[in-house]
Amino acid sequence: MEDVGVKRSEEEEEGADILVVDDEPDVANLIAINLEFEGYRVRKAHGGRQALEEVARKRPDCVLLDIMMPEVDGWEVLRRLKEEPETAGIPVIVVTARNTDMDHIKGLGGGAVDYITKPFDTGVLRTHVARALRERDRELVEQAREDRVRRLQLSTLRDITEKLISTLEIEDILEAIADRLLNLFDLDICALCLPDPTGRRFHLASCRSRLPLSRREEGAFDITRDRIAELAGGDPFSRGGLHAISSEDFAGGEVAGVLSGLRSLHLLALQAREKPVGVIFLGHREEVGFGEQERELLAAIGNQAAIAIENARLYDDLRYDEEVHRQLLQRVITAQEDERRRVAMELHDGVIQNLVSAAFRLQLCSARLESDPEEARRALLESREIIDAGIAEMRRIISGLRPSILDDLGLSAALQKYIMRLQEETPFDIHIELEETGIPPLTTEAETALFRIAQEALNNVVRHSRCRRARVTIGVEDGELFLRVEDDGVGFEPPGAQRRTARSYGLVGMRERAESLGGTMAVESAPGEGTSVEVRFPLYAVTKEG
Repeated sequence: MEDVGVKRSEEEEEGADILVVDDEPDVANLIAINLEFEGYRVRKAHGGRQALEEVARKRPDCVLLDIMMPEVDGWEVLRRLKEEPETAGIPVIVVTARNTDMDHIKGLGGGAVDYITKPFDTGVLRTHVARALRERDRELVEQAREDRVRRLQLSTLRDITEKLISTLEIEDILEAIADRLLNLFDLDICALCLPDPTGRRFHLASCRSRLPLSRREEGAFDITRDRIAELAGGDPFSRGGLHAISSEDFAGGEVAGVLSGLRSLHLLALQAREKPVGVIFLGHREEVGFGEQERELLAAIGNQAAIAIENARLYDDLRYDEEVHRQLLQRVITAQEDERRRVAMELHDGVIQNLVSAAFRLQLCSARLESDPEEARRALLESREIIDAGIAEMRRIISGLRPSILDDLGLSAALQKYIMRLQEETPFDIHIELEETGIPPLTTEAETALFRIAQEALNNVVRHSRCRRARVTIGVEDGELFLRVEDDGVGFEPPGAQRRTARSYGLVGMRERAESLGGTMAVESAPGEGTSVEVRFPLYAVTKEG
């Protein structure tokens, strides 16, 4: 039965109608001569448009398809053939000079049964055509095609993964992602954006482009999450996958240049541990669609990229925290030494001198008590005045170590006093309000931490915000004690993962104080929109028992 089947298949191959598509007539003629010698009937098309017309005129038994052709290229011909039910079953063999792994994935993934690169052996070409025509080999050919696509996908993914895991430097990872995607998918632009700490705005972090972008065009990639969802027709992070977006909507009328010339733009959302970690924009000046295998590969690359970015961010956080702790420890040691030096000097120059002077007068009093009682009395009075002055000096020094008003009147009064002094000493007009909505009895540690956090936040307001009004609010909300310092100043752009420096130690110090009592701190700010610093503590961690 098998021999009969083979014979019938061979008979079916004879006289099969082959369509050779190549814009180079010499190549098309060479292929045609070889196939006609084998008994095939051959038609030729010298462009993509003519090929589609030939297929519409008469369905061929097999198509040999070049890729690089003007106007309508081979990718587009393949796509149109495979999307139409009447032509989807025609075996297509790609014959091209393009020979990257991504080209193979694109061709085989697009539905071609085989992929032959130029220059080729005519004997190999005839073998591939015969195999593509045999019905009994179709299943094997299809399986082989799928296996080749899968191997190419894994090979490409492995290469990218090896590159991504070879470093923990975020800059190197972003550069590798943009560079690989640009070349793998023959893009004109590949831009990678990372979220700011709030997650509401994304900023351009790395970009590769065949043509240079203007600053205005680069600025178009600084985009809000709401705008991303609007372009993608919904939240791309929850839906996953690749999303085609309108390049006209993205660029808008205000951005001219390379962006306005894009005819194809896609968005790939990156997510790790259910949290958005980035967005990749893939742009092309030609109309480009991604096949199923390409989308699968892009999704897999996106997953690897998201993991690599998240790992780099965690590593950067750890490295940053270590540097911050080192700097803070140095600051603490320096502050302790400065404080000790100040206290020693004040004790030596003030209190000690007073006590020595008082001791001399007491000696004089003792010596003249019987011979000159009046002078002894004056010396005794002077000694008392000097000792009283020493006591006042000691109190002043102690109050410098911890505001005594915290002990005497509590946190609210201490803050009010500090705010009044700050407004008096500030060289410009600033109005600071204190709103207290009921503070429960706090532990000494909590009062000190809250006072120091408010002190640091208000100092930042005066030094950096250029605001006219600020407000300090403290109270209880949702079972937590909160302290919020807000201003209507110039605001700032919170540093992202790439732009963090060691200059925000004041914020880090406040966060350290909050976390030492089991609290949290959040900073919200944006250019022109003021700043809000809020710390929150569980009530059980900061209130006095009983």
